[in-house]
Formats: sequence, structure tokens, C-alpha cells
Amino acid sequence: MEQLYVTSYRYRDGLDADDLSELTKKFMEIGDTPGTIAHYSRFDGQGGFVVRKDTGEQAKVFEVIARYSPWIEFEIFPVTTIEESFPVIQSVYG
Repeated sequence: MEQLYVTSYRYRDGLDADDLSELTKKFMEIGDTPGTIAHYSRFDGQGGFVVRKDTGEQAKVFEVIARYSPWIEFEIFPVTTIEESFPVIQSVYG
């Protein structure tokens, strides 16, 4: 199975326009984590989601997340496609 990760992120409470301006500048400098396949913003403006594949660059991923941590809270979930997981599900429960 290909190892994928979905990161859900939310902007920290209490950020003002200056904080978000600083975050925008930081994003222009740093960008996304290695292996990013897609990056989605929530319509409510409170955060977003990143889908990325494992590139073996865990230290770089950790560094990027740490650089954003003053502004953003993260949750990271290992996932795989239903096409890859269904045979396992079927062998266990089918």
C-alpha cells in the first residue's frame, strides 16, 4: 500500500490581521510539506487539508510543521485509498 497522509489544520484562536499577514509571508517563504499532492482551504476560512505521500523526508516535514506551529494547529492521519484497503477489509470482515 502506498503510504498517504491527510493533514487537517486549523488557525489558532485569537489571530489578528497582522498574524495572518505574517503567516501569509511565511507560507510564501516555506511552502508546503514534501510530497504534497493536494492542498485544500476550508470555505469558512478557518484552515484546510493537505494530502501528501510519504517521501521519506520525515525530518523536513517535521521542520515545516514546526515553522507554522505559532499560527496553526495540526492533526495528521495516515490513510490509504479504498481500492488498496478494501481487499484487506474484505478478507477480515467479508
